[in-house]
Amino acid sequence: MTTSTIHSKLLASVFLAVSATILTPTTFVAAAMAAEQQQAAFPIIVSAAQAEKLIADGAKVVDVRGEAAYAKGHVRGAVNLPWQRLNVSEEDGIRNEFAGDATFEKELSAAGLRYGDRILIYDTTALPGRAYVAFEYAGFGDAVHVLDGGIAAWKGELSTEAVTAEASGFKLERKNDIRVDKAYVAGKVGSSDAVIIDGRNEEAFADGHIPGAQALPAASLLKKDATLQSEPVLTALLQSKGVSPDREVVSYCGSGVAAANNYLALRNLGYRNVVLYDASWDEWSRDPRAGQQVSLPNYTFDAAGRSSDGAPEFLDAAAVKALAGHSDVVIVDVRSPSDYAAGHIPGAVNVYWDATLDKDRVLLPADQLRKIYTEAGVTPDKRVVLFTRGGLQLSHSYTVLNILGFRKVDFFTGKFEGWENGAFRRG
Repeated sequence: MTTSTIHSKLLASVFLAVSATILTPTTFVAAAMAAEQQQAAFPIIVSAAQAEKLIADGAKVVDVRGEAAYAKGHVRGAVNLPWQRLNVSEEDGIRNEFAGDATFEKELSAAGLRYGDRILIYDTTALPGRAYVAFEYAGFGDAVHVLDGGIAAWKGELSTEAVTAEASGFKLERKNDIRVDKAYVAGKVGSSDAVIIDGRNEEAFADGHIPGAQALPAASLLKKDATLQSEPVLTALLQSKGVSPDREVVSYCGSGVAAANNYLALRNLGYRNVVLYDASWDEWSRDPRAGQQVSLPNYTFDAAGRSSDGAPEFLDAAAVKALAGHSDVVIVDVRSPSDYAAGHIPGAVNVYWDATLDKDRVLLPADQLRKIYTEAGVTPDKRVVLFTRGGLQLSHSYTVLNILGFRKVDFFTGKFEGWENGAFRRG
């Protein structure tokens, strides 16, 4: 046997021994389990460094921003699935509801997603709540991670090359609906084993809220750089609102966006007993049987004709639509500026009812009140249609206008299809 032959056989033996060590099924399984355990150890909201590890281990990246933002620059390899595609902007007067299951299947298939995928999503902040709850509804569960701080936190080079995924034929087979309805929430009002949190800002919360609810503005959970506050800060904030692991948490806001952000933050902290009241204040505030945390119970009005004594007319949506284009008619939305900005009747102006009071909650002098309305284009020569969701705010605004000499003031408190949705317009 030649020396070269001996060397060849020796090398072959070494190769087979090494191969046996590396390529055995047991080794493959162990490696896969180790990778899975590493991914499972990550929180839902991950740092940029953790995101890179997830991507290196095969996670699929989904950019949930609008198409224009995606085109300007995105994480290399990310597919674009704007969260709005999985939502309905407004339906039956309620904003930001889930789209139908057929839409979910179409959009998730087009994004190339399948059960078993590990997914990394990102937006412009640490809390892309609407996208997260949509993925949870679709049944992806713990396989979804979120980039803390959004696209601005990404350290790698951005790409402008669009990614087209191969359709997966996705079917909704593991739905997990974490939403609850108004009756469910009503049953939790005053309950010692549940806490209701309102994700709107303090201004909107003061305008009216579900009885007993705690104000927890979703924006307060973020730092100035749009990353999540530290766990000690969040824990202290939650404790101050009565949120604890032994109590169920019901999250709501104006239209479901901030509520979803709070839901995501709580799930990231390990809270499991959390539900989403998705219809939120849009639904609750217009129900005459549902109370508000104000001095009077909430109430609305049915359509009726104007009486001979000059009482206001209670308009329906069709009548408001017919009047909206008239130059001698002005629709005055008396809700908070943030609610108005999020969605309002086309052409309506905003005069926040609370802005008519001073810091001591006393009505402002008549000249200041008149100035507020005049600057908004609301003058006594016009027919005024007041819009709000609650009766107290409506009656206050009507009283103020009567003090100022307005005599043609009507009401609209019902649902309105066709909102100008500011949040949906943003790219």
